[in-house]
Amino acid sequence: MPGEPSIRRAAVWVTWLALTACTATAPITSEFPKPVVEPIPLRVGIRYTDEFKNYVFRQKIRGEQGWVVMMGSANVAMFGQVLDGMFEDSVDLDNPETRPRDKRNLDAYIEPEVESFEFAAPMEWDTDVFTVWITYRLNLYDSESRLVASWPVRAYGQSRHNVYNFLSADKALAEATTVAMRDAGAYVAIYFEDEPRIREWLREEGTLQKRDRRSARGLRNK
Repeated sequence: MPGEPSIRRAAVWVTWLALTACTATAPITSEFPKPVVEPIPLRVGIRYTDEFKNYVFRQKIRGEQGWVVMMGSANVAMFGQVLDGMFEDSVDLDNPETRPRDKRNLDAYIEPEVESFEFAAPMEWDTDVFTVWITYRLNLYDSESRLVASWPVRAYGQSRHNVYNFLSADKALAEATTVAMRDAGAYVAIYFEDEPRIREWLREEGTLQKRDRRSARGLRNK
């Protein structure tokens, strides 16, 4: 009969929601790759707010199933890897092991934040995938703590879920979240210099010209 798979899937979700009055916690990985890009010749500090370091998304569905996505440590791990690969030198300003002298003579510092987190469960769209949307915001400050740019970075991730496996939903949501975070990291690494205000600031600082000269010298020496 037409619509039978959808009806069966919906029945499975209703049963699952009735059985799972507890909260499902999505375990987000903290392992992210470092981008393979030519480093920008800047010494940049990274500052993580407490809200960013401890970010937790909570949502209740139909008064039954609760969702918790704990992204705090993963946020720090992801941006730490990405920004460390993007710049010639990066300094974690919040790390207690960072020496005071390492925090001096910075060209700029970056403060990321989570602006929004949204997800759609399979039942909502009559599919077998979890879909996650994350909007980060990268605030770039110059060495005088003046805001250079506040750049929204939107990311998207999906993960398939077997609706007949009641125990795998949290893992599917975690996987979709991880995919979205990796998407955000790649976007930042690739398009950072294309954001108009950032590119203008880099030109004013002579950063792009400095890298071009280094690249030219490298080609001549080959």
